[in-house]
This record gives sequence, structure tokens and C-alpha cells, in this order.
Amino acid sequence: MSLQGHSVECHTSHWLADHSQEGVNEAEHIIRIPAKAMNITWGRDGRFWRWNELPRDELPKDFSKDNNLCVAELIQVNWLEVKGTLNLAKHKDALSNFKVFEIVYHIKFNIDAFGWSKAPVMFELVTPDGHREKRIEIMESYRKRSCEWLEIHGGVFKLPQDMKGEVEFGISETESHWWKGGMIFAGASIKLKMDGTQN
Repeated sequence: MSLQGHSVECHTSHWLADHSQEGVNEAEHIIRIPAKAMNITWGRDGRFWRWNELPRDELPKDFSKDNNLCVAELIQVNWLEVKGTLNLAKHKDALSNFKVFEIVYHIKFNIDAFGWSKAPVMFELVTPDGHREKRIEIMESYRKRSCEWLEIHGGVFKLPQDMKGEVEFGISETESHWWKGGMIFAGASIKLKMDGTQN
């Protein structure tokens, strides 16, 4: 079953991923997937999300080589859904076979962020062989660290030997219908897990 369950393709108010925005740091085995390279439900509707361009010195460390990256600022939603994919064949040169990688989300909360104390956010990862990893977390502890870029763990996976297929990943909160806002989302990084384990 695909992570793309909420049909973002059929509604013009949703932001559809522009994969040309992806970047690679081969020396550090990092693939940068900015917010604009991911599907964001209601991401084109200014009532819910706003796009802001940030200069290089205000970006998270993994995106510091990008110029004037656009980040997505959550105004308010009760249906939070941000989904991404990693095409393994496309990035074969930047990845190494039989290595373990992790997904890290780059998120910051405004000082007036709200609604995160009762909204269980799901972090989900699906590999080409169908392995699914889920983790649910209340984001209030992150919200309290407002105005700093946070690196939030989104899962780990081992590369398949044939380097085919896609890794699907995302964050969502669609069950509580609790209104939440004040989050700034820069994107995700796929990076080599240094200890080589999947734990």
C-alpha cells in the first residue's frame, strides 16, 4: 500500500513534488529533498501554508549549500500530510550498495506555534520490498525549542542490492483533527547512517 493515500494529485490546492529541486552532496553521502520536492496536502492554499525564501545563512546545515531555498511555513491545518519519495536508480551514484541510510526531517517552530501538545504525528517509511516502519510522536517537546532548526529522525533503511524502486517517507497527523500551526518545514535529508545499523 502506497504512502500517497490522500489523493494529492486530484486537488489543485495541494503542492505536487518538483523532483528537480533535489540536490546531492556526494562527498558526505547526503541527498537533500527540500519541501518543494515533496507532496504537501493543501500546500498551494495560502490559508494553510505559506512559502518563504530564506538566504543560505538561515538554512539548516544540510541545506547550507543551497541558495535562497524555499521553505514551507504551516499557518494552520487539521490535516497534516507531507510525503516524499527517493528514486534509488536516479541517485545510484550518490548512494552505496549494502549501506544503511536514515531520513532526517528539518523542522523549526515559531515561538507562537500551537496545537502540537495533543496531535500525535506519524513518521512513516516504506522500502521497495514492502517493509514499513512507523513511529508516532507528540511534537510538543520540539515546539518548546522554538526558533532553532531541529533534526527529527524519520526512519532507517538498507539499500536493496539491485538499487531499484522507491523509498517512500512522510509525516502526517490526520486522526485527531486538532488544529496545529507555526511549523516551518525545510525538507528532508537522506544520509548515511554512520554506525551502519538499522536500530
